[in-house]
Amino acid sequence: MDYTRKSKLTERPIRVAVVMGKHVTGGTKSVIMNYYENINRNVIQFDFIVDSNSPLKDYSNIERLGGHVYEIPPVKHLWGHIFKCRKILKRENYLIVHGYVNTLNIFSMLAAKLAGVPVRIAENLSTAHAGEKKTIIKYILKPFAKWFPTHLAANSRYAAEWLYGKQALSDCRILHNAIDLEKYHYDETLRKITRDAYGLNGKFVIGHIGRYYYQKNHEFLIDIFNEVHKKDESAVLLLIGYGELKRHIFEKIQRLGLTEYVVDLGAREDIVQFYNAMDCFVLPSFYEGLPVVGIEAQAVGVPCLMSTEVTSETKITDVAEFISLDKPAAVWAEKILKWKGYQRKRLDDQVTSNGYNIKNEVYLLEAYYLNAIKNLMIK
Repeated sequence: MDYTRKSKLTERPIRVAVVMGKHVTGGTKSVIMNYYENINRNVIQFDFIVDSNSPLKDYSNIERLGGHVYEIPPVKHLWGHIFKCRKILKRENYLIVHGYVNTLNIFSMLAAKLAGVPVRIAENLSTAHAGEKKTIIKYILKPFAKWFPTHLAANSRYAAEWLYGKQALSDCRILHNAIDLEKYHYDETLRKITRDAYGLNGKFVIGHIGRYYYQKNHEFLIDIFNEVHKKDESAVLLLIGYGELKRHIFEKIQRLGLTEYVVDLGAREDIVQFYNAMDCFVLPSFYEGLPVVGIEAQAVGVPCLMSTEVTSETKITDVAEFISLDKPAAVWAEKILKWKGYQRKRLDDQVTSNGYNIKNEVYLLEAYYLNAIKNLMIK
């Protein structure tokens, strides 16, 4: 380690370079920001390295907390991506880089190694499915996942084993997709206000939050809702998200005559109110690492029905159930309808006891970083 980096070992705050890929609403950003907003920023401070073609260019939520944002070319411009990442990491003399881009971490970890960053954490948040085009790229990159990081992490044992292998589980740190229960909890008043505002009174509200990509299986979601609506005409579907398949999905909604029963809320971050408005949350994904939306929905007390392709580690309360994608949409509909009339309640204790309360989990991440620095000082 060079002298300038050694001199930073005792400096506070320790600045961590977070490589997050696309700066967009949803999953990865939610996970990172939940930790960032709650960590002791006098001790640990985050800076962000994001793709220059990110659709969300408003970085004010990062900058107000003292973080810096650096844009680099996306990984499709591979050498520019690695070169610019290395340049930033070397110039700023980071002690820690934490990558959240799954199999693509190999490139930022290589850049970090070339820049001399001593602590290189590669975290996996996802898996893959044979039906998706980019799966072949994931499987090409998998064997190299452990080449350049000094530390391995994942958001679930399932995601860890998928990328690093079963033999690496003992060396992999599980960092939960923890959430803020002061924000994510059942609120009867907020439920009433939201249902009033969106004309949902007297409706059986099914919700889904996710990008319009293959992974989230919107095609089947619409089939499920169609079956629910046949049995219960009060049913409506709330959809939150963005993505390349959105037009295709809404064409299908129109063909099935469901347009007036679907509420398109677009891409947004003010989602707690909509979790409160829902009566059931449905996630028929082809694959996941451990979906933060599944954790958020349970924390707000929404009954959740997820595919068995979602790891069972996602079940942290009594209101989560799983069903196979091999079952027809009508069977999913029956499972959903059984939750009609369910009396919601706060589930903070269950969420906390299973390790998903950010107020507790943030101390574990902080200690993880500080122990890594301590080990450098010992060396």
